[in-house]
Amino acid sequence: MKHIKTITGLALGAALLGASLAPHIAHAHGGAHQNAVVTIDGKGFHPAALSVQAGKEVHLTFVSKGAGCANGFTIPALKRTISLQPGKRKTIEFTPKKGQTIAFACSMNMFKGKITAK
Repeated sequence: MKHIKTITGLALGAALLGASLAPHIAHAHGGAHQNAVVTIDGKGFHPAALSVQAGKEVHLTFVSKGAGCANGFTIPALKRTISLQPGKRKTIEFTPKKGQTIAFACSMNMFKGKITAK
């Protein structure tokens, strides 16, 4: 019985981890643009992988939920450096090209994320 509980716990943990690692898809509202939100906390960016539609404007909002190095990050492809205080948010707008991957990373390069345009 003890082994069944252990196996069940491991399976549940793997399922939750797999779900959190899957790329999240940005949502379009009224066809005008796509909205996506990335939450920042002491453990990094959530979600760390986003999928967006190429050629359609993206409104990407970063929301800081706590202190940590991820509150200061760069998005080299967009030539952006962003610094957020806990509890604050910042929205950036851009239009990705097909096949483009836009990476972002904290100032210490410990936490990373990416946006993939399909």
